[in-house]
Amino acid sequence: MEASLADHEPAVRRLCVATAVLNWPEASAAAGVPGPLSLIQRSSGFYRLYLMTVPAEGIELAFAAPGLDEVSLVTDLITAMREAVGADAQLRRPVLAGFHVGITKVVGEGFGGSGADRTLALVRDPAVLGAAGHGETRARLGVTITAALFEDLRAEGLSGTGWQRISSAGAWLKLFDPAPVS
Repeated sequence: MEASLADHEPAVRRLCVATAVLNWPEASAAAGVPGPLSLIQRSSGFYRLYLMTVPAEGIELAFAAPGLDEVSLVTDLITAMREAVGADAQLRRPVLAGFHVGITKVVGEGFGGSGADRTLALVRDPAVLGAAGHGETRARLGVTITAALFEDLRAEGLSGTGWQRISSAGAWLKLFDPAPVS
């Protein structure tokens, strides 16, 4: 029996990004409406991200190649997501993004592993969802970063202004571009 690449491919730590379009209607999933990572991958030159989707949940998951400048990449991805969420008529819903660096491995025709699992947990976490959608305004984009990655990014120059700790999720959250709750 021949071995596949997945049988011998070592697990690697890589930047994982997940986005969840909140209140994603099934009709959007069925129509193949792209989420924010798909939009920025097509329009902003993030073609080196490997993208996977969970269409029924409005979730996209992307993996970066190891060795990239994570501070610049995270900052650039946040900027590009803000532009995509504000400009795309089909994405008129709040988006929650999660960032984590963790172990990933080849699984089937995509990636998986604890890094992907932790990143997905960020955008599904009830405490994060609650903090991202509370008050008189709702952000068009909420960004959450796992605590260890946040501290690494801060040490490399990421501004800490406006971030709030979500202790139960082991993460930091920042809300961008508030819009009135309708």
